[in-house]
Amino acid sequence: MRKDIKRILLAVDGSNQAMDVVRYISAFFPPTHTEVVLFHVAAEVPESFLDLGRNRDFGAYMLPVNAWSRQVKKDIGEFMEKGRNVLIHTGFPKERIALKVQRRKIGIARDILKEAEQGYEAVVVGRSGVSNLKDVVVGSVAHKLVSKIHATPIAVVGGNPEPQKVLIGFDGSEGSMKGVDFVCSMLPGKERVITLCLLVRSLGIHSKSELLFSVEQENAWLRAMSSHIEPSFPEAESRLIDAGFHPDHVYIRILENIRSRAEGIKKTAETGGFGTIVVGRRGLSVVKEFTMGRVSRKVLHMAGKMAVWIV
Repeated sequence: MRKDIKRILLAVDGSNQAMDVVRYISAFFPPTHTEVVLFHVAAEVPESFLDLGRNRDFGAYMLPVNAWSRQVKKDIGEFMEKGRNVLIHTGFPKERIALKVQRRKIGIARDILKEAEQGYEAVVVGRSGVSNLKDVVVGSVAHKLVSKIHATPIAVVGGNPEPQKVLIGFDGSEGSMKGVDFVCSMLPGKERVITLCLLVRSLGIHSKSELLFSVEQENAWLRAMSSHIEPSFPEAESRLIDAGFHPDHVYIRILENIRSRAEGIKKTAETGGFGTIVVGRRGLSVVKEFTMGRVSRKVLHMAGKMAVWIV
């Protein structure tokens, strides 16, 4: 395979959300530089049946389970073909689309993790799957993948997001610069809007009766933080332009006096019509004990109808 071809693992479960993810990928990545593997881990029995273990009455359920298994196999086969056709229709060469279905070996999430170790540049999964429980913010499989995949960029896609506008959460850190490099390497020469967004929190510590910091102190803090990070913007902007993005389509936004950076990123994306958010796994406050920074984790949980890339 050519070195400029990026290999993407798209974990699918046959749900409507998974098909929306296929559509997102078909419009997000350049078909001339991308290979897509649609990957499905097939369960032999419904998840609830696993609770029975080796119960001696399990055999009584085998007839309906076998029928269920055949129907699921048929459904996922149709899903895979439809997904391939979506990709072909948007310009992906048929030979760069692989359909891979395997029986569950360890567990759905762990089997996907094992596959993700096989030389992929990115992993993509839907926010919710077949179960689509309304009280679960991020589905179980997606949550496990985000928690365990550290070295490879991973996207959690919710809804049917707009792929042409990308908002990069930027704080000048190594993590946020990796987000810039990811966009440069995975989306070469694409005519889309890229915005580098810096959100500076206020000191924001209040007692019940009065402000603990004066207006002057707050303003001095905001100026100090902005001036500390702003010198990183020219380098990030230069990398994006060198990668082929039009200078007129690369923007910088600095929002000060923000209480919550995660909420600020989400609101900026919503009001600006951004369907994709890119955040570093860890920002300026690097704490090695945490696999993902607080801002990244909060953005992931808040941006339910967007694609959130964690790099």
